[in-house]
Amino acid sequence: MQRYSILWADDEIDLLKPHILFLTNKGYDVTPVNSGADALDKCNEQNFDIVFLMKICRV
Repeated sequence: MQRYSILWADDEIDLLKPHILFLTNKGYDVTPVNSGADALDKCNEQNFDIVFLMKICRV
């Protein structure tokens, strides 16, 4: 079975640890980062199958 890689960018990544552990236990390789800049750096280092980004809302 192929292992899919996920990049997850969120400034509150610590709150998402249960979700990351769940995905890891299901066989996904999850790379968490704390910012968009870190996400771009990681994308330059390796390829990901999917990227989860935080939603930014301006008021």
